[in-house]
Amino acid sequence: MAAGWASRARLRAFVAGLTFCGLGVVPLAAAGQAESSPEDAPAAPPLLPADVAWTLELDAGPLHAPAWDTQTAYVALRNGRLNAIELQSGEILWSVEQPADQPPVVGEQLVVTAEATRLTARRGADGFRQWTRSFETPIAAPLTSGNGWLIVATAGGDLFALRGEDGGVVWRRRIGAAPSVGPSIAGNRLYLPLDDGRVAALALVTGEVLWESPLGGQPRQILPDEAIYVGSTDRHLYRLAFSDGDYDWYWRTGGDIVGAPAIDDRRVYFTARDNVLRALDRRNGARRWRRFLEYRPTSGPILVGSVLLVTGVSESALFFDAESGAPAGRYDAPGELASPPYLIPEPEREEETEPDGERPAAPRLALITTDGRLVALTAPAGPPRVSIAFPPHPLLPLPDRLDPALMTEWHPLRLPMPPMTQ
Repeated sequence: MAAGWASRARLRAFVAGLTFCGLGVVPLAAAGQAESSPEDAPAAPPLLPADVAWTLELDAGPLHAPAWDTQTAYVALRNGRLNAIELQSGEILWSVEQPADQPPVVGEQLVVTAEATRLTARRGADGFRQWTRSFETPIAAPLTSGNGWLIVATAGGDLFALRGEDGGVVWRRRIGAAPSVGPSIAGNRLYLPLDDGRVAALALVTGEVLWESPLGGQPRQILPDEAIYVGSTDRHLYRLAFSDGDYDWYWRTGGDIVGAPAIDDRRVYFTARDNVLRALDRRNGARRWRRFLEYRPTSGPILVGSVLLVTGVSESALFFDAESGAPAGRYDAPGELASPPYLIPEPEREEETEPDGERPAAPRLALITTDGRLVALTAPAGPPRVSIAFPPHPLLPLPDRLDPALMTEWHPLRLPMPPMTQ
């Protein structure tokens, strides 16, 4: 009886999906699994409403996503220059000629760039070149920096662990397949997504392989926590066991997973190329809600307190309530966003006060557009300049490619067999 009811429910969902597909639009109430009345609408996140603290027009658009630290943005431009911008004022601190084939990373008060087979580390304070290191084959994946380590993967199938302060090689490991996504560091472990479909856990200090787990496609950026959360180009989000990489659960979507997921105490949030933001239960993978997006996401969601921030191929940054998935606001940038925004930490030092004795609000969010405009947002002073209309759009378009599984996706009572490795 229960199985028959579930089958009929899935059939109704599929027929409803075909109806929506014929209309070409999805009613807002159907855009997410959780419905809410106006009385239940979430309060605007602390980042909205917002004022523009400053805007800087750079000489060219960004070549990659910037590297950020608590005070500075490091932007590699299409004209071959690397700029350092102070986040509180928008002032360019320094600019040097520095081509970059991968996004820059920061660590040990240095900013490191990769060009072909060569690494260059510059001091964050003044751009002075601190050290360089060359490899036998080109650097194949974005660099990873953390806890004094710098991890480099080359096209020849080698993985290097360097000391961030001087570029010295701590260990070298043959991994066989070149990754296109950067590894993740957590505690004393390194997690590596490989293009041949493997996820590998290595001991950070020695490079010893602790376990490997095959997926059905190329893994995306890994989020390690009490378990390993990783999406794949086989349209699945996986939770892998921390101890041995075995499957805890996985969830199929209508498109490849985009970027890294985000988590809180109860849920894991992720985006896919079916233009949907989803929330699953962290323990068992059951779906809590889903929300159709206005555009194709280009990265995973960012969790800011109780609000999710999602960006994509658009000028808009969309905010959603993490509890229900309900829209919580939007910011329309002056151009198409080039990368996810950066949440600026609160400054520890005392700010200067205005003549009336009030301390000026510090910038809280920085974002960059594809044409090279860097914008910092702050708490509003006076009438807000950023619209937070609720809901942000009366009708949301369907994804470009609607997989029937998107309308019928469900969490199985029993875990099915893992997808076959391609």
